[in-house]
Amino acid sequence: MPSGKLFNCQMTSCGELGWISDIKGYRYSETHPNGKSWIPMPEMINNLAKDLASQIGESAYHPQTCLINYYQKGGKLGLHQDNSEKNLKPAIISISLGDDAIFLMGGNKRNFPTQEILLKSGDILILHGNSRLAFHGIKKIIPGTSSLLRNGGRLNLTIRQVY
Repeated sequence: MPSGKLFNCQMTSCGELGWISDIKGYRYSETHPNGKSWIPMPEMINNLAKDLASQIGESAYHPQTCLINYYQKGGKLGLHQDNSEKNLKPAIISISLGDDAIFLMGGNKRNFPTQEILLKSGDILILHGNSRLAFHGIKKIIPGTSSLLRNGGRLNLTIRQVY
């Protein structure tokens, strides 16, 4: 993170762009920090995102990146807004795989109350319309609730249209 602290999860991306964080801040980049292009987004994920977006009225949705976060036991993600995209209108589509997580969903201001939502493996959460800029986070991972990932933990795929 720009502060020098480490994230509570491991992350990478695939697609046209990837999301990076370093001393310069948070941003999308066409190249991985190693200087190479990001691997292409799997067609299955791209098509699923387009289909889901179409179902909520976003037929022109163009998935440009898939952020891949891996949370181990004890992993969490603080309350934040997804507001680093150049276009803040398209939905954010999140696919949960592996161990269950307690997801926190708030309002469009940090001090709004949050509610806890249990996300199980296979659940899809879409931030769209008024919820697009809602503060949200991962309160905790519930270890041992899925055998999908060999070493346990939770994998989250977050598909976004950046521009």
